[in-house]
Formats: sequence, C-alpha cells, structure tokens
Amino acid sequence: MKHTHLLALSAAIAAVISTGASADNHKVEIHADVGRTFFDEPLEDANNWGMGVGFALTENWMLDLVASRWDSETQSGAVDVDGTQYRMDMLYHINTESAWRPYVAFGVGDQKREFNAKSPSSERDTLLNLGAGIKRSLGDNWQFRTDVRAFNSLDNEYTDLAVTAGIGYAFGKTSSPAPAPAPVAAPVELDSDGDGVLDSKDQCPDTPKVNKVDDVGCTLKLTETVAIKLNITFDSAKSIIKPEFESEVANLATFMNQYADTVVTVEGHTDSQGSEVYNQKLSQSRADAVKAALITKYGIGADRVKAIGYGEAKPIADNMYAPGREQNRRVVGQVSTKVTTIEKRN
Repeated sequence: MKHTHLLALSAAIAAVISTGASADNHKVEIHADVGRTFFDEPLEDANNWGMGVGFALTENWMLDLVASRWDSETQSGAVDVDGTQYRMDMLYHINTESAWRPYVAFGVGDQKREFNAKSPSSERDTLLNLGAGIKRSLGDNWQFRTDVRAFNSLDNEYTDLAVTAGIGYAFGKTSSPAPAPAPVAAPVELDSDGDGVLDSKDQCPDTPKVNKVDDVGCTLKLTETVAIKLNITFDSAKSIIKPEFESEVANLATFMNQYADTVVTVEGHTDSQGSEVYNQKLSQSRADAVKAALITKYGIGADRVKAIGYGEAKPIADNMYAPGREQNRRVVGQVSTKVTTIEKRN
C-alpha cells in the first residue's frame, strides 16, 4: 500500500501523454528522480525517489506535478518514519536556447509522515518549496536534470533540504516546423569595420582599425603588473632623508600619482646599536619622515601612506660589522598595481 499514490500518479501521467503529448504547440515532460533529503528535525538523513510530469505553459514557464517518497528513522533509531510528498511546482527556465537549461523553482504541496512505533501515528504538512536546478539535453528528447530544494512546513515550523538528480523525456513539440527556404544566392561576406573579421563572426563591430583583435573581432587587451620599490638608508641615529635618496622618494611619488588607486606602507628599520625601545622610536621616526615627504612635498593623500617602525627586529645584514649595520638602517616599501593596455597593430 505504500506506493498506491505513486502508481496513481503513473497512471495519470500515462493518460496525460496519450491525450496531450501529440498536440501541436504543446510539450510534456516526464521525469524520474532520486536524491537525498537532509532533515531539520531529529531524523536521520534519507534517500528519496519520485517521479513527475511537467507541462510547458510558455517558452520559459513549466507547471511540474511531482510525487516523491523517503524512508527514515529517528536519530535514536527507535522509530521508523516514512514520508510521501505530492506537490505542484512552477519552473522558470532562464535559458532555453542551449543544451544546458538552468531554472528556478517554487511550489506548494502536501506531505504525510507515518511514524511506525508501537502505537503508529501520522501527520500531514503543507509544504512550500524554493530551489534551483539545471537540465541538460542528452539527445532524442532525453534529458538529465538535477536540482536542490528547501521545503518549509507551514504546520510544524521546520525546513528540510533535498538534492535530486534524474532522467526525463520530452513529448510533443513547441512549434510546427518551418518550411524549407527557397534557394538564394550566397550573400557577399563583408568586413564593415576593416578589422579582418567578417561581419557574420564579428562580435565587436566598429573596432578601431589600429587595434589588434581576436577571432571574433574584439580588441585584444594586455593586463600586466607594474611595480616600484623604495629602499633608502640613514646615517646612524638619524631620521633625516639624505639628499642622494630624494630621487627614490620622488620616483615613488610619481608612480603613486600616475596610479591613483595605489597605497604604500613604508617600513622603518634600525641596526642593533642602542636599546630596543630607542631603536623602535628611531625606526618609526624614519618611516614617518618618508611619509611626511610623500604627503607635504609630493601631494600624496595621507590615507594612501602608512608608516610602520620595526626597530631592530628585521635585519637584512649582520649587525656585527659597519657595512651590515648601514644596510639595516633603512626605510623600504613596495607598490604594485595591474594595468590594462590595448594592443595596437604594427
């Protein structure tokens, strides 16, 4: 008796096919599905199976009548629970021109849950569902379909999730075949914008003739990363930018003015001479000196420059020797951005 309603739906589907599938300008789809239901209530997740019939209302809209079933048990394992659903859904096909046809779906239905305990009981729910899926043509009117649905009970305030996949078959046709066109002379192929791609394949008309184009007539663009580095050193115990490094700061400012979306973090460092507290303050003073020069001398916005002092914590050379200590008394920074340019013909 468990499958009485499913058998009844099968008979209904057969009747619909025999009476409506042959009509012109009409299309009927039948489908069988299997999947997995994930329960919000304390039930074990369970496999589901079902079948349905869909009626094309327009090119995009379809009415789908579905019957499905699942068998589960409470998480304690003490009670078996069987569920049977009957629902009416509306499917809106987003793309009807390609082999892949994504859709969104919503609907309403009835669910009966039977609890097979020592004292059997059952309850019914009115379910609203919302989901999305996709169909894929397999040829000869066969198609694969899969979707995911959320089911919300209006009676018992729970929401279950179901994922299904199945096979369908389409009957009927959407329109009468068009008559064969009369033979005509082959048209002359044109290249209106002179980019070397015929108009029949040109997806970007009116491309400038000086631009390089791809196989469909669209301008070729090259994206590359441009960058600049800052690396200046300071005299011992000083935070004054030496004249020979002014050009380093100027070059960084020029780059940032050219690419207005860039920001920079300048990092100040010291050698190991002196206490850690002193060196921390000195490294911050050096970073602040570079930041101040970028802002006051070269007009870089204050929100685009961040200064951080690291003291003696990040040496790049040996502090035991004078050349190494000189390398460590530094302020460094790096800025990069992506630049897109149009490729030109030679």
